Amino acid sequence: MKLVPFATLLFLTMLMHSCFEEDQAVPPYVPPDDVETISITNSIYTHQIYFDFSSGLIVAAHENIEWVLAFECLDIGFHIRVNSADLWGLAHTGSTDLSMDVSEGKGYTWMSDKSDGNPDSTAVGEWVSFPGGEAAYTNEVMLLGQFDGIDYTVEKKVQFIHVDELSYKFLVSDPELSSPDTVEVLKNELLNNVHYSFENNELKQLEPPKSDWDILFTQYFTILFTDEGDPAPYYVRGVWQNPYGLESALDTITSFADVNASNALDNEFSMAQDAIGHDWKSVEVDQASNSAEYRVRPGYTYIVRDKEKSLYKFRFTSYFNQNGEKGFPTFEYSLIGN
Repeated sequence: MKLVPFATLLFLTMLMHSCFEEDQAVPPYVPPDDVETISITNSIYTHQIYFDFSSGLIVAAHENIEWVLAFECLDIGFHIRVNSADLWGLAHTGSTDLSMDVSEGKGYTWMSDKSDGNPDSTAVGEWVSFPGGEAAYTNEVMLLGQFDGIDYTVEKKVQFIHVDELSYKFLVSDPELSSPDTVEVLKNELLNNVHYSFENNELKQLEPPKSDWDILFTQYFTILFTDEGDPAPYYVRGVWQNPYGLESALDTITSFADVNASNALDNEFSMAQDAIGHDWKSVEVDQASNSAEYRVRPGYTYIVRDKEKSLYKFRFTSYFNQNGEKGFPTFEYSLIGN
């Protein structure tokens, strides 16, 4: 075996090293002085988190399990919503007999509110109408149930019986034959909604005042479409916007740094509740391992215009916390006009 002299090896090593450019260290990204970074510290799989751009604060957060029904607080409001963040759904029975036994819950069609927030597309529907200005009630018995990954389990029967400018009234009972409780819900003009939990028939003020928040991080039910165009019901994690005067637009052309008050207004704004939604991240599902890989979409800049007509731009930079757990978004935002 012929040995190569050490000096020759050293020369060859130096020669090869000189043939390649040295690696250049990439400096860490530092946001400009006018850009703020916010990290969500509660998982949006388990919590609802409210953020306000004008103050730069997370103004409220609570667990998904805290409520079942939300009641609109406008003096002329009568819309009632169901908490899909905690996998609740509603089924119509077509009956006005609250004593009916529905403990098996079979044969009913389960519904969720439409994710765009359209008040005419709630699962509860038009339980009251106002012909001639007078309230007329359907008195229909409706079922509330939770999705377990396969089907809904009936938890309660409800019958909505009254609304005026100050309050709601409804009856609630267990699925089997049982005596109902009467629940009164007082409206609060400072809020979009007041919330109700079955636990102790408790009313809750979970949502901050409607003038104090802009976007809500939450899990919610929506309809997605397959590559073949077929509708598929799905639970997603994303962002809803405050119906109290907030509107948003998406810019996928202009770089985040170049979005300003002038070109931001070239985009089409929407007041749909899910206009920001969940599509700021992509997902690749591996069915073999039953796993999913999430990535924030590059080049997605959202513009929001609040009730004061202030303009903000923001973009997501991560969907994971420092421990690598999904469901903890980080985003950057900046005021660009008011």
